[in-house]
Amino acid sequence: MRKSILLVVMFAILAVFVMAKTEIEFWHAMGGAQGTTVTEIVNSFNEANPDIEVKAIYVGNYNALQQKLLVSAESNTLPALSQAYGNWTARLIPRGVVQELNTLIADPEAGLTDEEWAAIWSPFKRMVTWGSTIYAVPFNKSTYVLYYNTDLFEQYGLEVPKTMEDLLFAAMMLTEDKNKDGTIDQYGFGFRTTIDHFMTFLRANKGEAVEILNDGSVKVIINSPQAKEALQLMYDMAHTYGVALFQGGYLDAPFGDGQIAMFIETIASASYVDSGSRGKHGWAWAPVPMWEVQAPPFAGTDVVMFAGITAEQKVAAWKFMKYLVSPEIQAYWSVKTGYMPVTQLALDTPQWKAYEQQNPTVAVPISQIPFGSVDPNVALWDDVRNVLGTMVGDVINQKRTVDEGIAWAEQELLRIIANQ
Repeated sequence: MRKSILLVVMFAILAVFVMAKTEIEFWHAMGGAQGTTVTEIVNSFNEANPDIEVKAIYVGNYNALQQKLLVSAESNTLPALSQAYGNWTARLIPRGVVQELNTLIADPEAGLTDEEWAAIWSPFKRMVTWGSTIYAVPFNKSTYVLYYNTDLFEQYGLEVPKTMEDLLFAAMMLTEDKNKDGTIDQYGFGFRTTIDHFMTFLRANKGEAVEILNDGSVKVIINSPQAKEALQLMYDMAHTYGVALFQGGYLDAPFGDGQIAMFIETIASASYVDSGSRGKHGWAWAPVPMWEVQAPPFAGTDVVMFAGITAEQKVAAWKFMKYLVSPEIQAYWSVKTGYMPVTQLALDTPQWKAYEQQNPTVAVPISQIPFGSVDPNVALWDDVRNVLGTMVGDVINQKRTVDEGIAWAEQELLRIIANQ
């Protein structure tokens, strides 16, 4: 009797041990259809790896996720994995809470092969590397493109702009007071009064806001001819020529309603543009018009692993990170969400090839990847964003002149760097 009881207990203990799973949390900020796709990918991974359970936890928008990560770093309650922008990661690295990935990537058995690592687009690798240390893998990446109303371009007999000069000309031709009441009904162009849209023009003009020096220090270079020209072009389109509608919010609604004929935004807006334009007019996208160079900014986050988890959890977390950047999953993620695949190998999958055959314009953002520009992955980039966003809003809303706005931004950034 005692032996029977003992055997039952032993088998029960063994069953619990065998069935025990390594659990890891993955915090993310993907809502809506994108969040559904994250859940699908996580479920697929869990099914393929019964000894691991990834728990995808939607934290909220990016601001909510950033704040939760910072608070959790203070209280030692970070998850195994999380989405993060490069500047968030830069703030956490000095605290010793971010897991370096060099050793995991180079592991001869569990790492990435040379082919797999080489296939990740170079700009995306720069976004996850500090010095020679890799702290993340790229995840949801988008780039800026020029959205345009195909019906209007056909009606007006216009070519899609290839340069900024072409863009200004097309905007002038497409701007019209259609009912002759003295108010513009149809603007040729639209832009948001944000740093992101300013940086699109600035980088096309071969300019930058700050420069990261070899010793890691930050040099302010916003007060430059390139920056003044970029901001002046935005101002002129809005006021001097009156050919651009400007606002702080997204432009897919005015574009869909025919208030603007063109605007520049990331490819992540495609689904909103499509739903807003459906039944009203056709649309397509093209590369961001060239100025001095072609350098459309990239947007999007990476996935980081945190160091304060167990060895077993690190093995599981790395396995999931590899899964996220695998060609098949990247193709699936891109087709379902509109984000760009982070690895070139995804372009060779049957799913991507079928998708591209049905949607040839998806080749446009891919063609921009070799020329794209990346934000500096430094901790103070949030501060830079806030300052330059205020500068753009003030100038476009005529609270400061272009020169005054640039000079103010320069002094603010110098003050922030001095304080740090």
